[in-house]
Amino acid sequence: MKKLMAFAAAAAMIAFSACEKNGNEGGNNNGGSDEPEIESNAAIQCDGDYSDWEALEGVVVATCPADDVLYEQFKTFKVYADEEFIHIFCEFIPEETLVFVPYFDLDNDPSTGNNSKWSGAGYEAKAEGSVFEEIETEDGTVQGAAKAWDPNFYHYTDSGTEKVLASGMAVLSSVPAPYKNGTWAFEASILRELVLDAYGISGATQFTMGMYQYDLNWSCIGQLPCKTFAQKEAGELEPMLTITLP
Repeated sequence: MKKLMAFAAAAAMIAFSACEKNGNEGGNNNGGSDEPEIESNAAIQCDGDYSDWEALEGVVVATCPADDVLYEQFKTFKVYADEEFIHIFCEFIPEETLVFVPYFDLDNDPSTGNNSKWSGAGYEAKAEGSVFEEIETEDGTVQGAAKAWDPNFYHYTDSGTEKVLASGMAVLSSVPAPYKNGTWAFEASILRELVLDAYGISGATQFTMGMYQYDLNWSCIGQLPCKTFAQKEAGELEPMLTITLP
């Protein structure tokens, strides 16, 4: 497993968990737990107050077209990188939602990697993390309470995928909560150095990424960036978002 032992000391110091959301609906409070929490002075704070995104320059944004798209539940995807973190913001329709999965084009080359999800990009890595609990009932699996996004990170190999970072090591996240007009939202901060080093691109200055939203059956219900059917029929490709690292 790539480099995990090298990160053990750092992971022990920053037992990543959901950011405490002071007084916000859906927030996480550790109830006096002795577990350490990461301290961040970044411009984006995972506190459920999304106003800090508005004043930033360099935020990359993908929004869902109003109609004529295959998947409609993922409304807004934002990414912002600083010296320490890669920050993300997701606005979505919560019904039946279970998991959010970002996909990463590590070599910034759309001609390499898997292109099954974006016609204009090839990705070599992903992270999988649920944002709602799964509850098993006599009638099947149903959606439970919201929880902080805390993914495992994977690298694609010739034989499948290899886990390069486990959950609890590299992400700080708010708990999804009602946002506006029936949507919900959450924000998360991915520890930049840890993840890029795990993927073997610690010196990278740019990469691309996109996000999928999956339901309780792991069927896609949201994708950003995306194109309309008309744009696809016109031959337009679907690239992922380009993230430039300062």
